[in-house]
Amino acid sequence: GIPGVEINYPVEANAVFAKFPPAAEKRLRERGWKFYTGVITPDEARLMCSWDTTPEDVDDFLADLRGLVGEA
Repeated sequence: GIPGVEINYPVEANAVFAKFPPAAEKRLRERGWKFYTGVITPDEARLMCSWDTTPEDVDDFLADLRGLVGEA
């Protein structure tokens, strides 16, 4: 539920395919977040969790994304 962020497919595993503003994508990378773009469509990101991803990691990513989308 972040304005400007769209989840493209149902989340059924450890991957989320989402679209968010290009400026937010760039700033997330500058903050050290790693994810792929252009896997299925050129303007979406593939966000993956590994077995050692914690709920706090997800919360931190979402907090950064929420803040950056708000700046756009």
